[in-house]
Amino acid sequence: LEKLLSKLKSEGIKPKFLYTVPTAQNPTGITMSLERRKRLLELAEEYDFLIVEDNPYGYILFEDVEVRHLKSLDKSGRVIYLSTFSKVLVPGLRLGWVVAEKEIISKMALLKQSLDLCSSTLTQFIAYEALVSGLVDRQTQILPKFYKRKRDAMLNSLEKYMPEGVEWTKPIGGMFVFVYAPKHVDTRKMLFKAINRGVAYVPGRNFFIDGSGHNTMRLNFSYPSIEDIDKGIKILADVLLEEIKRKT
Repeated sequence: LEKLLSKLKSEGIKPKFLYTVPTAQNPTGITMSLERRKRLLELAEEYDFLIVEDNPYGYILFEDVEVRHLKSLDKSGRVIYLSTFSKVLVPGLRLGWVVAEKEIISKMALLKQSLDLCSSTLTQFIAYEALVSGLVDRQTQILPKFYKRKRDAMLNSLEKYMPEGVEWTKPIGGMFVFVYAPKHVDTRKMLFKAINRGVAYVPGRNFFIDGSGHNTMRLNFSYPSIEDIDKGIKILADVLLEEIKRKT
């Protein structure tokens, strides 16, 4: 990032903002270290840009670790903090919240009005009642334990079934595991074979702006049962092994 910012500056290009999901990131599940968070804020000061901190998964953490939001470290009002009810309540409400400087929020409100006037009053009342009744607080206590069992099941199945040469992330929160197959495997082409056997994933190339990541894939453990996770990973491992052998 530092090299890119320096290069852009030498070309007379000034970035306006940087968007990041620093906690349990989608698609990798990776969480940014405190040291890197502090350095990112320093770079924002040095190169004068805003940081949009998107935190949809930060309330679903499995490990007993302290994660400091970028906004909590922000001393100059550069961080625009975003989060949502989609992961801790229900996705259908399509509601979230923002913490930022008043001037920024005012401009965001104008933009929101130009898009759809305002969010549904009914869904806002539902979210309000969920907050004041303590439902959201209870959910943030229950969900990490619920999803941790599924994450552990997926990691155990990956360890048990995946062929040599396949690697994956070990997320401390969120809903995703990111898998790295050997370089010669194209997970987008492999997807159709996996679907025909009852397993689906998101090809990693979809998450790379430059079209790379052809050998990666995102797995989601939030919906399937623990039994289905084990069955699905076994099928996926078999498909991967066939692709690895076919290409070598």
